[in-house]
Amino acid sequence: MPTFDRKKPARVLLVEANNMNKWVGTTMPYEMHVPPLGLMYLASYARTALPGIEFRIVESSLSCPDDERFIRILNEFQPDVVGVRSIAFFLEELQRIAGLVRAHSDATLIAGGPIVKAYKRRLFEEVPELEIAVKGEGEQVFVNLLCGEPLASMAGVLYRTDDGVVENEDQQEVANIDSLPFPAYDLIDLNEYQRQLSYAYNHRRQGVLLTSRGCVYHCTYCFSHWKRIRLRSAANIFEEITELHVRHGIQDFYVVDDIFNVNLKRSMDLFGMIVAAGLKLRFYFVNGLRADITSEEFVDSALKAGAVWFTYAVESAAEEIQRLVQKNLDLEKARRIIAYTQRQNVAVNISTMYGFPTETREMAQRTLDFLGELPKPSLLPYHFCLRFFPGCDINQQAIEAGWDPERMGMTSRFSYNDMPMGTPTLSKHEMTDIQLEYHRRFGMSNPAAVDGAIRTLRSIGYSDTEILHMYSVLKRKVIHDVRELLTAGGD
Repeated sequence: MPTFDRKKPARVLLVEANNMNKWVGTTMPYEMHVPPLGLMYLASYARTALPGIEFRIVESSLSCPDDERFIRILNEFQPDVVGVRSIAFFLEELQRIAGLVRAHSDATLIAGGPIVKAYKRRLFEEVPELEIAVKGEGEQVFVNLLCGEPLASMAGVLYRTDDGVVENEDQQEVANIDSLPFPAYDLIDLNEYQRQLSYAYNHRRQGVLLTSRGCVYHCTYCFSHWKRIRLRSAANIFEEITELHVRHGIQDFYVVDDIFNVNLKRSMDLFGMIVAAGLKLRFYFVNGLRADITSEEFVDSALKAGAVWFTYAVESAAEEIQRLVQKNLDLEKARRIIAYTQRQNVAVNISTMYGFPTETREMAQRTLDFLGELPKPSLLPYHFCLRFFPGCDINQQAIEAGWDPERMGMTSRFSYNDMPMGTPTLSKHEMTDIQLEYHRRFGMSNPAAVDGAIRTLRSIGYSDTEILHMYSVLKRKVIHDVRELLTAGGD
């Protein structure tokens, strides 16, 4: 049975295992890299509880994209423990890092992050070097591990034994997440991250805000790392924003909650605090805002606080699909608030998908037509082909609809830019037509849509260099001049 020495480890290496080339589907010279917030929370909590341990955080595809550089880090730092966080999409990168750790270090190897809850025991088959895995919320469990507590009685872990993999009961989640220390920004190089593209495809000194954990909704295509929703208070969020602004000179904040606006009063209180303090900041809602619980008052207050980027997740405009995936979005309310936000001359992104179980060509067309009724296209061409990741309820829905499980499972390894394979109700040819129509009407093949997006980006402070880097990644080829974007219809 794996265990720690009772002696507290001296050095802990935390690795964010990702592959940004796979994420964008290319080997472009520009990549998206964002501070590894989960590991920054983990390190902050652990060193508060266990002072004296030295922590180091690296992101694999940024700090050590090749084996030689990672081996050098292992040799120089000599960690006693290596904790690796990843998601299901980056399984191959977790395998690479785990293999290097075991080949070049005696450190105890622990996995964490959403990939653990998605794969559970299967992760130990996929990663034979793995000794221990933490499922769900990791802060307290990781401290328990570093303290050398017995694995057999520790909630929230899976571990390898001679008789197989043991999975213990889930741990209790932190009820009051205001009690958690702020993420350890001192363990990352903010200057290095500023040189990368952020969540919003710009080059800024990045402050990443997670103001809640969990979600009140139960969309079947979504993977939930947490059991229930817990909200940070407006005062706690404001304190973190102020600290990052004053101590680290951060003006650009990227909000990554599942649904930031799930509590309207909390949102409005936070906006009021920012305005009252006279802070000149920019906010990017880069993940989810639920459109049918958003109000014009919310949008106006967010703008006053510095919001320049809104993302609304619609997914499908077919009522049948809304019911199937249990999103149950009020499409008329969503249409109204998206249109209102677009009229404010800020970046507005609309996330849509196709390829759902039972979805037909006619249903998929309704989503395109819904987008066509809005004042503007989505600033970013966010029309995704559905992927099936381990741990999502939609997998069972697809199997019940007659889909091939092996074929479904393949999609979890695909880049978002890979071509769709087709479904029992939506052929590969029809899926390709949907993609082509989307880009012809709203996306990369529509110079008017690209021109409008460029004008909006410039109006909210994007430089032409940032715009070129953004579109180079989106188009998967290097763009040298903004004028190229306006003459490249049909690419």
